[in-house]
Amino acid sequence: MTDFATIGRKKLLEIDGEAGVRVEETLNAVCPDLSRYLIEYSFGEIYAREVLDNKTKEQAVVAALTAMGTAAPQLRVHIHAALHVGCTPEEIREIIIQMCGYAGFPATLNAMGTLMEVLKETGRTLSKDSAHVGTEGRYERGKELLSQIAPHQEQALRETFDPINPDITKYVIEFGYGDIYARGILPIRSRQVATIAALAAKGTAPTQLRFHIGGGLKAGLSEAEIVEILLLISIYAGFPAALNGILATREVVALQKDEE
Repeated sequence: MTDFATIGRKKLLEIDGEAGVRVEETLNAVCPDLSRYLIEYSFGEIYAREVLDNKTKEQAVVAALTAMGTAAPQLRVHIHAALHVGCTPEEIREIIIQMCGYAGFPATLNAMGTLMEVLKETGRTLSKDSAHVGTEGRYERGKELLSQIAPHQEQALRETFDPINPDITKYVIEFGYGDIYARGILPIRSRQVATIAALAAKGTAPTQLRFHIGGGLKAGLSEAEIVEILLLISIYAGFPAALNGILATREVVALQKDEE
């Protein structure tokens, strides 16, 4: 019989360090069964899966918890964990900044405050150099970046939204891609990991989730990797969110195969 408790404790220590040990101790004082489920399922089964590396897992979780906006203590733990497994402070900041396009500025600002608190606690520093690439040519720059995950999406946006107001497409492309995606620091593949995790966790934008699953495939993620991201989300947003995302992945992959 597989000893998920032992596997889970080992993985928890690998991901969270001593902070993970303290979480288990705290839960044991309140509800040992909940501690058991956390260790055995979350870390002994899901985190122990090997399709994604630890750094990618924590990028996904930081994005999801930022977007959810309802789990500040857990976000703090996972920012610690992201640093522990090799994410730089600048990479974590980029994930949080990216979430303003998917969860809004309040969620982003709250998460940024948590990041600053964690950096202060750990004595880590964060570069203050601007990564903004400038206002000149924002639309063309954004259009080019968007085309890397969806070659015909500008046309689709214009057909959908220009009859309502042409500025809508302009804002999506200029800000979402010409400003945010153009910042660099994170490759597009990592940005799609973060976006898929965030949209799956929120569970309120199925059309956009399917779009970014397709974008993730274009950016180099495999179907198996996307499914792993969604299994990870089961821990933080529940099985309905994860299962909906997994079914959406199957639909997107089937559609892409039909188009080949």
